[in-house]
Amino acid sequence: SFPAMRCVTLEYINLRKKRQVRIDRACCLLAAALAFLLVRNFGVTCLFKYFTGISCPTYGMSGAVLCLLEGDLHGYFSSNAFALPVGMIILMLIFPEIWKNRKFIAVIAAVLLCNTVYYAVRMAYGII
Repeated sequence: SFPAMRCVTLEYINLRKKRQVRIDRACCLLAAALAFLLVRNFGVTCLFKYFTGISCPTYGMSGAVLCLLEGDLHGYFSSNAFALPVGMIILMLIFPEIWKNRKFIAVIAAVLLCNTVYYAVRMAYGII
């Protein structure tokens, strides 16, 4: 094909990708807003526990962040020691550019694995 035609095609593909990223971010924000409304209006404190009957892997994140904001490190680690790393990963989900970097993916996988082990230990000892 002609070089000019290829350039136009690549620009069109890039525009479509950018538009899709915007749509994905909007859907994430909409899902978060709907989850918030469900929690607030129906008195559900954890959607995962509501549907499965067991505490979720992020149990205690809200309390941990509040303790950290108040300067209570003991309260933070007692609530959920992985609240900040997991919370940051959740926020990164709406930025797909991060997923192109293999180092970030390795760090994310390690944090999620550690959180899963931490969750299993807390479940096994009846902490949550």
